[in-house]
Order: sequence, then C-alpha cells, then structure tokens
Amino acid sequence: MINIYICDLKSNNKIKHMLINNNTTISTLLNEVLGAPEDIDVGVFGKLVDKSYTLQDNDRVEFYNKILIDPKIKRKNRARK
Repeated sequence: MINIYICDLKSNNKIKHMLINNNTTISTLLNEVLGAPEDIDVGVFGKLVDKSYTLQDNDRVEFYNKILIDPKIKRKNRARK
C-alpha cells in the first residue's frame, strides 16, 4: 500500500489522504477508485502526467479544469467594459 494526497477541486482544494495499492495508475485511480471521468487533466506535484503514470508513495495528485478562454483575452475584455 502507498500513501497519496488528492487535491480535490469540488471541496475547495482541500487535500485528502488515501491509501491505494502499489502499481496503481492514474487511469485506474480515476475509473475504479474515484469514479471520475477520464477526460480531465491530471497532474502530480503541479506537472501534467499521462494517464499511464504509476503513482508513487507520497504523490500529490491534482485535477485541473479545462481553460475555456485565454486569461489575457479575458482581462482585455473586462478592461474594455
């Protein structure tokens, strides 16, 4: 068993601690453990990783929202108003 920490977007970025089996991949974590859709972006310690990444002990798993509009364009539009 290995320890991982999950930064959950739905609970205001609170970090949850989980014990999971060795050799668990991101894909397995999303589908079987969390029941989350697999089309979300996932990172470990702030870096995007592939769904085939095997989780290591004490990894911090982060889920990222899709960016709908470029932040620079959003600021320009807000400034025009």
